[in-house]
Amino acid sequence: MRRILMLLALLSLAACGARGAPAAGGGAEQVIAAFRAAGLEAEGERAMTQADYGDAPFLCSGTQFSLPSLGEGKVGRVFICDRREELTSLKTYFNVRGQGNPELRSWTYSKDLVLVQLDGSMPRETAQKYEAALP
Repeated sequence: MRRILMLLALLSLAACGARGAPAAGGGAEQVIAAFRAAGLEAEGERAMTQADYGDAPFLCSGTQFSLPSLGEGKVGRVFICDRREELTSLKTYFNVRGQGNPELRSWTYSKDLVLVQLDGSMPRETAQKYEAALP
């Protein structure tokens, strides 16, 4: 019975994530513009493909941006979700992933249907500035 329930849960997540590659929407552009207006780092943004999600559930449209001051390959992401449940699933994924491995830790902040995920190597005070800048 437990296996059946797990299978049904995975199938429902797969069905939610079975959409085309998300494009950078006006919502993500507005969020990134707000970060820049607040004097925060957000460079080279681009729409995320399904491959960019890695093991994360492919539920919301994502835009990735670089955080060069943290080092090569360090990024932040803005996700625009259609439903609160999608946002909650994605946020939970990032929060739980970081509990098992400090190198995978993230700062996650949400407002309405927008989720921001920042590399966990960013100092807490800096990450909180991104939260404060969320439009």
